Amino acid sequence: MISELEDLEHSLDLAGKVTFHGLAGASNAEALATTSRLRNKLDALDASIITAFEATQEHRAEGHASVIGWLQHHCREHNDDAAARKRLAKRLRVLPLANQAMVDGEITAHHLDVLHRAWRMVDPDAFAIGEQALVDAAVVKRFSDFARLVEYFIHAAGPSEAADREHKQYEERYGSSSRTLDGCGKIDAWIPAIPFTFWQAELERLMEVLYQQDRAEARDRLGRRPLASELARTTRQRRVDAMVAMAERSAAYNDPDGPGPSRFVLNLHSDDDLFAKILQVIRDGIQDPDLDLHEALDKIELTPESLHELDDGTVITLNTIVLAILTGTIRGYLYDPDGVPLRYGRERRLFTKAQADALRARFRRCCHPYGCDRTGPALQSNHTPEWQRGGTTDIDQADTQCGPHNRWYTNTYGQPPPPGPTDTDQRRTPPDTGPPT
Repeated sequence: MISELEDLEHSLDLAGKVTFHGLAGASNAEALATTSRLRNKLDALDASIITAFEATQEHRAEGHASVIGWLQHHCREHNDDAAARKRLAKRLRVLPLANQAMVDGEITAHHLDVLHRAWRMVDPDAFAIGEQALVDAAVVKRFSDFARLVEYFIHAAGPSEAADREHKQYEERYGSSSRTLDGCGKIDAWIPAIPFTFWQAELERLMEVLYQQDRAEARDRLGRRPLASELARTTRQRRVDAMVAMAERSAAYNDPDGPGPSRFVLNLHSDDDLFAKILQVIRDGIQDPDLDLHEALDKIELTPESLHELDDGTVITLNTIVLAILTGTIRGYLYDPDGVPLRYGRERRLFTKAQADALRARFRRCCHPYGCDRTGPALQSNHTPEWQRGGTTDIDQADTQCGPHNRWYTNTYGQPPPPGPTDTDQRRTPPDTGPPT
């Protein structure tokens, strides 16, 4: 064995003998961050070795078609694990900047999945221009914010291709439900982005209702605030019960002409400059019936300041915004970085629906200072500072929190913050995808 790898294995053996249970919380936090970085470095090292191994064609001496078969035989690996290692090595070969970031331990294999998707979908010259900015974002941003920024980059680099993909996703939608041998049911579906936003919002709303019911029942049963493990249902069980409730409520309508109009409102977010350009295209189309709207929309330049997304941060095409304008079935917010605060002071405690909508327009996800990816209508309006400590019901003194983190904010109010970086990217701002492509 190569001496450097022997030294590495010896060091890992020594680290494995450490009793981490006896260390302070801060020490374990530092250890966890270190092992996360080491995992990324080991993945990069593994990819480098796999690339060199494949170049020797050593696996063919045993009749294996690829390194996957060799790993299954010699290392007793599952096919999925071996294929993932080979796939990562292949992707790192075409993404040199990302490869270096992984060698440094700064990004993960999932970051590579997102970057490779952009590499496949945009023009090579455009990707070369934006690659460094995308890798830099992968290093410093929360994963969900990084993935959204890459999606913006893909839309900006090829708007017409993005529209085609959106149409293909709609055409390929499907759903299936079947009964198993023991009489239970199995469900599988592929739902396009906008319909899924409606479906997921209602599912999360009902799950929160069921969660509050479970908490109330456990509090009455135990006489104290319950732990998650003491609730009557798990999260997965509440999800199933919420889907059943959705079906029961739909059946209660008993409408032979189909379901009535949805009570949900889908909010689109766009900057005013982009929105003005789209309106001009629509005006031109009204004046000139022969105008090709798709071609005219393709000519709109998407800049690093362009904003076009749903409440939950899902990036949408310009065609979707046009549909919203023409049908009037979707409400849009024109994005203004300054916003217009809605104020009630101390006159009332609860935020109005208009204030809640405005807060979700300002913040695309939960504002927990240590990171949370929850989005959508289930987000709660949170006083900053707390109402009982003099806070006012004004959206310039409020943010959005998911239920668990809203309770965390109340229960830990006034306590010293734990060490470590805080999350500051919840505010809905135009993406910075690097230099124009």
